[in-house]
Parts: sequence; C-alpha cells; structure tokens
Amino acid sequence: MNVRVCVVSDVIEIKLDLYDLMAASQTGLLRVFESLRLKQNWGHNYSGSVNDQIAKSISGSCAELAVCKFLDTEFNFHVNHGAKPDIIFHDVHLQVRSQLPKKNNSLIIRPKGSKAGEIYILVIDKSPIYEIHGFVNSTYVLGTDKFLTDFGITDRPKVHALPIEKLTPIKFLKDGTWN
Repeated sequence: MNVRVCVVSDVIEIKLDLYDLMAASQTGLLRVFESLRLKQNWGHNYSGSVNDQIAKSISGSCAELAVCKFLDTEFNFHVNHGAKPDIIFHDVHLQVRSQLPKKNNSLIIRPKGSKAGEIYILVIDKSPIYEIHGFVNSTYVLGTDKFLTDFGITDRPKVHALPIEKLTPIKFLKDGTWN
C-alpha cells in the first residue's frame, strides 16, 4: 500500500491513487443505486438530484478510505448498512463526514440518528487529496445547543456545525492519546 501522508499544521493530507479513487467511487455508486433500488430516501428533507447524491456518496466513500489509510486500518467496502459506524478503529466507532472546500467548512453532526460516544471526523475533499481536519466525540454536542444551526434552511432540521478550530487533531486518535 502506497500512502502519501503530508502534515500541514494539524491537518493530515492523504493522496489517493487511481486505484483507490476507482474502488471507493464504485462503493459510492453502489450505495446510491442500492438506496434507489430499495426506495430509501436520504432523510432530513434532502432534495438533491441523483447526480448530487452520487457525487456526495463518492466523496464520502473516498474520505472514509483516506481516514482508513491514515489510521492504517481496513477499509470496508460496505453498502447501506444503516446507522452502523463507517469505520471501527480499536473498538472505537468512527463516522466520517466529507465536504468540498468552502469558505466556512464545519463538522456536521445531526442530533437525530447520531449516537453518543461515536467519533465524528471531518475530511475536506480536494480529490485526489483528502484533508483530515480533526475529530470530536459526539457526546460533546449531543443533547446540547452547542453549535446548533439550520444555516437559514428552515425546512431542514438543525444540526451541530462544529468549527474546524474546535476539532481535535486526528493524530491523537491514531496514537491513542486523545482519551
């Protein structure tokens, strides 16, 4: 496995090779088409097109693979397993959230459906480079009003949007010193 890791302050950059991108993209596609086949919606009043779902699902799958490469743990090519964690690392349940770069990226945790004690990781998709910005234990915000917002989109439920500077660097999860 050829992994390019670049540390920029506390941000970890992982470059996925062409095979990684293809494999994770296939997983993302399978997730969308399986959801469509089973007539499952994305919930939370999501109204994006199938093309948007495909793009977001591929981005998410690639972000999960990037985190697995950094943590040196197995990437599971799973499809539509519900509310189970994206990754299990040393018995810790990890949920990976990916976003394209924007002015104010933040780690999104939805109060409904999120589980206390799970670790949420923010990855910014600059494909083929994936920037791992850090993580937070969901217990920090769930059941509170911390960072709760609807971003002015009143027909969707509020979410916790943690600013990047509130995240713990991922290196502390990898080496076990975060807890």
